[in-house]
Amino acid sequence: MALAIATMMTFLGAGTAGAAPRSGLFLCQSSVFRLADEVWLQANPPETPCADDLEATDRQDLTFLGTYRLQSSVIDARTDQKPNILTSAAPAAGDLANSSARLASIRVTGPGLLIEFGAVHADAAVTCVPGGDGLVPSFSARSTIVTLKVNGTTVVDLTGPITIPLSVGTLRLNQTTTTATALVRRAAVWDTPFVDLILGEARVSIAPSDGNPCRA
Repeated sequence: MALAIATMMTFLGAGTAGAAPRSGLFLCQSSVFRLADEVWLQANPPETPCADDLEATDRQDLTFLGTYRLQSSVIDARTDQKPNILTSAAPAAGDLANSSARLASIRVTGPGLLIEFGAVHADAAVTCVPGGDGLVPSFSARSTIVTLKVNGTTVVDLTGPITIPLSVGTLRLNQTTTTATALVRRAAVWDTPFVDLILGEARVSIAPSDGNPCRA
């Protein structure tokens, strides 16, 4: 606990000569695949604080739940913070934390199931913008799925939150979870009675809950 407190004090600029202290931190993290407690290709695993990171690979081939297989090509997860060292400059409009996950294609197969995605992208950001009495954090998110076929049938409408019934569970697209201090965007979630498979997840938040990284 003492180490965690000391680390946060350092990032807030406490006791550091020439630093520009802030009253909060940005947090960020992204992942390409998540299955229960297992994560594949994750950027900035600590999440706290936000930091620039990039993890990428040409392809991924996974077997899960015994009989299901996931294959993907050209995937990457990345996180970014501006400024890179939060306490290196005074708070300014446009300071931000961003996370994103990108996949060129995904194919999920199993008994009676074939899901084929074209390019998939999930992005989340928290940005310092002018507020009523100074800069405040503003959250935004988006995700795109270029094409999708389920058992050979093309899904035409891929905008907005969508729920598609499957033989096992449901497929949920463009899902956003928000609180006053955090945002999570998921491009696709296969929700089954056993476990959820998350494809393309981007997370951003601020800490502590009553802090503001956009102000000194």
